[in-house]
Order: sequence, then structure tokens, then C-alpha cells
Amino acid sequence: MRSKSIFCGLLLAAVFVLAAPLFFTGCSADKSAKAASADSLTIYVVRHGQTIFNLMDRVQGISDAVLTEKGIAGAVNMGKGLRDVPFNAVYSSDLKRAIETARLAMEQNLATDQWSVKENPDLREVSFGIFEGDPNWVMYAAFGKDLGLTIPEDAKSIGAATAPIVQYYGGDMKKFLEGLANFNKKVDGTYKISEDASEVYTRLKRGMEAIVAENPDGGNVMLVAHGQSISFLLAAIGIEFSGQLGNSSVTKIVYDYTTKTYRIDGPAGDMSYAEAGAKM
Repeated sequence: MRSKSIFCGLLLAAVFVLAAPLFFTGCSADKSAKAASADSLTIYVVRHGQTIFNLMDRVQGISDAVLTEKGIAGAVNMGKGLRDVPFNAVYSSDLKRAIETARLAMEQNLATDQWSVKENPDLREVSFGIFEGDPNWVMYAAFGKDLGLTIPEDAKSIGAATAPIVQYYGGDMKKFLEGLANFNKKVDGTYKISEDASEVYTRLKRGMEAIVAENPDGGNVMLVAHGQSISFLLAAIGIEFSGQLGNSSVTKIVYDYTTKTYRIDGPAGDMSYAEAGAKM
């Protein structure tokens, strides 16, 4: 167990990120956290800090990379912005970029006496199979061509490569996410490490159910995950989100024990916690 470090002075992209509702948004002092009751559980879903792969615009699923200086600062600032929120527990994907983000954030917390990071592989990022480590545009160009789309030869950025695909799906990010996962599964005949959309939903549901079961008295928990895994969670609960989840952003999800439903509280990908922490 770690003791809190009293430190004065607050998670997606990768990019974009099925089913009926299976699962389930700040500033230094979070008033809603103080109003938490035993009837609900507030889950502060954080995207990890910036990594070398994020900086280089490379595919980063189950592959991992260290946090950059900016990524470390972002995680620390986000933690400062959440420093007055008492957390029952801290959960993380088992990938080191998420674990490190959780640790850096919680070392700033003033309201939690004892904590440890509980790693869970069910919360990890989507596996991108044969494209792991490639430039992002390579994966999206291949996906677009598989859909019969014309991807410009000079589309060497993630935005340019995905634009025709976004248009193809009519801006529906849920269909985009599922289509990408299913495509990666289809073309991964060599390594067989990819996941289709149903597999992603199944493990994320299992991970969320474990968190709910471990916190029957309500309160607040932190969950540090990844750009597309968080986007899949939002898609599963019917939240329309067409933007990007920034590194060290926070999305608050509330689980109601009475109705056994999830809802979003505030904006998805909220950067105000990190922004407030940067001013402390």
C-alpha cells in the first residue's frame, strides 16, 4: 500500500475510438464527489498520459511505450486537479503507461489515506494485431481500402487517413470502432492477437462488473485506461462522442445500484482537471 504524498498544488487518443447498455465526466475540489452516496458509484475514467508512441503517431494497443515528459506532467496535473476527491480504490489496465499514470496521479491526492493500483488486463487497450507499432495512418489506410474507399496516397496523418472512413460511417463512432476491430481481426492471420468488437465488449464488461462488485457501498474510484477502450465503453452506454479523448483526460461515469445502469456525468474527455492542476 502507498501512503499519499502531500503535494501542494490536478484519460483518449489514440484516435477514435454493439451492444445494449452493458456498462455504464472537473478542478481541484469536485463537489459531486462529496455528494457520493451508497446508491451509486462514480468512476473517474482517465486516459493515460502521453507516450512516445502517441508523440510519434504510432499504433499503440497492447504494445506499450513510456510516458514522455509531457505525459508525466499531464498525469501529475490531472492528479492535482483530483486531489480533493477521496477514492475507495484505484484501478488500471495492466499496461505500464496506465499504471504509471495512476501512480503519478494518486501521489498528488490529499483525500485518500491508503491506496494501491489494482491492475486488470480486462481494462487494457484494444489489440491492433499486425499493425501494432506502425504509423497510425498505415492501419487506417488499410482499413479504408478494405471498405472500398479511396485513401489519398499523401494521407500520411491520422486525420487525413480516417476522414473518408468517418464519412463512410456517417460520423457514427460506434460503427467506426467496431468496424476497425473486426477488420483487424480479419487480417491478423499470422499472429492471431487481434480482437473483434464482441471480444472487446465482453472483456470490458467483465472488468467493469468486477469494479462494481468490489465497491458495493458506492463512493468514488479511479480507472485508468486507454483511448479506444474508453471510447468502446462510451459507445456501449449510448454516449455519442465524435471527438478525441486527450491524454490525461477524465470522463466520469456513474453506476446506479438501484437501476443497475450507467450514465455519463459531465463531458467526455474532460481536460479541466489537468488544466486546473497545471495552475497550482
